[in-house]
Order: sequence, then structure tokens, then C-alpha cells
Amino acid sequence: MRNLKWKKIIEASEEGKYVEKLSEIAEVVAKEPKKSEGRIDLMGGKVGAALFLFYYANYVKKETYYDQGMELLNEVFDNINEGALYHSFAGGLAGVGWTVDHLIKKDFIDADSDDLLSDLDDFLYKMMISEIKEKNYDFLHGALGIGVYFLSRADKKKTKEYLSELIDWLEKISFEDKGGGLKWISVLNRDENIEGFNLSLSHGVSSIIAFLAKMIDAGVYKDKAATLLEGAVTFLLHQSLDTGKFFSNFPSWVADDPPVQSRLAWCYGDLGNAIALWHASQSTGSKTWQDKAVDVILHAAKRRDIKKNMVFDAGICHGGAGISHIFNRMYHYTGNKECKDTALYWYDQTLKFATYKDGFAGFKVWRTEEYGGWIKEYGLLEGVSGIGLALISAISDIEPAWDRSLLIS
Repeated sequence: MRNLKWKKIIEASEEGKYVEKLSEIAEVVAKEPKKSEGRIDLMGGKVGAALFLFYYANYVKKETYYDQGMELLNEVFDNINEGALYHSFAGGLAGVGWTVDHLIKKDFIDADSDDLLSDLDDFLYKMMISEIKEKNYDFLHGALGIGVYFLSRADKKKTKEYLSELIDWLEKISFEDKGGGLKWISVLNRDENIEGFNLSLSHGVSSIIAFLAKMIDAGVYKDKAATLLEGAVTFLLHQSLDTGKFFSNFPSWVADDPPVQSRLAWCYGDLGNAIALWHASQSTGSKTWQDKAVDVILHAAKRRDIKKNMVFDAGICHGGAGISHIFNRMYHYTGNKECKDTALYWYDQTLKFATYKDGFAGFKVWRTEEYGGWIKEYGLLEGVSGIGLALISAISDIEPAWDRSLLIS
């Protein structure tokens, strides 16, 4: 199941508009990151843009885009040498290191990962332990994301020791739930100092589930990882909603307030929960968890009301590209035609979001007014680099291994 063969799902008659939109995106990504001094990060900066350029170069077979990707990477290393040392996966060196290692493994760049990254490992280990001791396990912004970087280098003895220590700390900061599972507390609203139990793939328990499944797959501290995984999945499943009353299978989080249905997105809600359950089922062989993952994704396939499901833009994080790509992944995992049909629907919706004459390739990102309203983004998580990567995955047989950076594969 894990050694699947990727295949394009867009019909030849529809392919032209995807090719045209990708060309527009590539033109933007070749230019815009150079204007953002010091923005090196994976999710919103130059490294994520470089990731798109390398995959696009592989798709169109043009050396120009490889060169542009290398140019961005060189700028990133210049910024690091000048003191850009923030550590997180989304916004700092863990994401940079993961991307460099990924590009080397995919033969996009010719380099030795140890030569480039070994000096980084000790620094990131210290930051990872510092974050987890403060109970900041957050995938995008805390310890777990650094753990994902170390998983990409899990063949190293020292790295395995780092990962094992992280697992021990995950156990220390866990809480037993009255339903018999394990849960981890999160800050849900920093301004109002509200805490609770986040269920999301971006910041919550589903990211822990996906990470623990990857630990088992990598053969690192398997027994302890499996014990924690059982507890985390048990907790998640105990949060299931009555879909006769709610349109989602799970809430976004659990707090003192009554549960509220979740949006349709990568970042929060059923799509990330389904992906996490799928990974858990594949690493353990649990058919019960696999069936639940399929049930959740097929229920989500029926949710096509854009406004009701809070889908306002095209980005990977909370927009059409992320939704379509997850359904495409689940189609490749399961072979279920409904997943394919739903992916095609959301790919089409993604293209329809490109309506802004002053946008990047027609796209803008929706944010609340306090965070800028509608803005242009070139990055991976919310911008056109991520949209472009999702579109390549729809019209080519290039396996989208880049989505490991989002815990999708």
C-alpha cells in the first residue's frame, strides 16, 4: 500500500488550463521570493518556493527552473550565515533542513546531506527539547516539527537517540483521558489564555498520531511509540460527533465549551483527522482504524458547500488545493472512486478561485481583517507555491513526496 504508483487524474481534455495556470504560478515564484529579504522558511518563504520550482522543473523538464530553485537555496544559506537561526519547522531551520534533505533524496540536487546538515542537528536537538519541556509539542511551531526533520534523518544513530528522547517527553506531558486514551494540552487562544485539547493535524493530537505512526514505520522506539499511538487514537475516536447533528465527524478541539463542527481543510478538521487515522492504521495493521479513516474521508466527500465549510481561497492550508490534494492522496491510498471524483471537484474549485487581477496568478489568500484581509502570498502553506505543487500532482505521474512536509504522506 505504501509503495503506490502515482498517476495523474485529470483528463487530457482538461489538462490545458492546469498547464497554463502552472506556467503563471512559475512566473510568479521565479520572481517574488527574491523581494522578501530574510524570509527563508518552508511554509511561507524561499525554501517552500524552491521546493515548487524543483518539482515544476521535473514536470516541464526545463533546466531554467532548477537553476532558479538553486538560486533561492543559495540565498537561504546566505541568510542563515548572516544569522537567520529561528528553529521551527514552519518558520525556521527545521523546515529548511527537511527540504534540503528531501531534495537530495529525490536527486533534485547533488549534495551530501551530512555535509550540509550535521552541524544543524545538535542545535535543533537542543531547541526541540527546550520546546517539549515547555509542553510546546506543536507540529508547525514547536517540538514535533523538529522531530519530523529528525525523522527524515532517522538512519543516524544520534538522530534515533534524539527521537527517542522526544517520545519520552511526549509521554511525560500527556494526560490520561477519562475515556481511556491519552491527550495533550494546547493553547487554543493565546490572547485570552484559553487552553484545551487541539485535535488538528497542524497543531494538535492528529499531528501526534501521524508522527508516532512514522516513528513506527522508521523502526525507532517502536514499542513506546505504539503505546502512545494507541492512547492518542483512542482519545481522538472518543471525540467523534453525531453526524446527524453535526456536519463534521470531529470538532477542531475539545475545551469547556460544547463541541462545534469543524471546517473542511488540511489545518483543522476531518481531512487531517482521516489522514492521521490512515497513517496509524497502516503502521499498526489495524483494520478498525483504516475503516474509520475511510468512513471519515467519504463523509467529508459529501461536503461541497463552499461557504458552509468555510473554504474561501485556494491555498493548501485551508483552501481548495489542500482539500483536493488530500482527496487525491486518499484516492491513491484506497482506490476509492468517490475520493477521485471529490478531488476533481475541488481541483476545479481551486482554479475558479483565481479571480483577482492583482493577485499572484489570479490568487489571493483570505485572512480576517485584523490580519490583513485578502493578500497575495507566494509560499507553500497559503500561497501559490503550494497551489502549484497540488496542481502538478493532479496532472502528472510525479509522486508528490513533498506532502510529507504536511504529514499527508
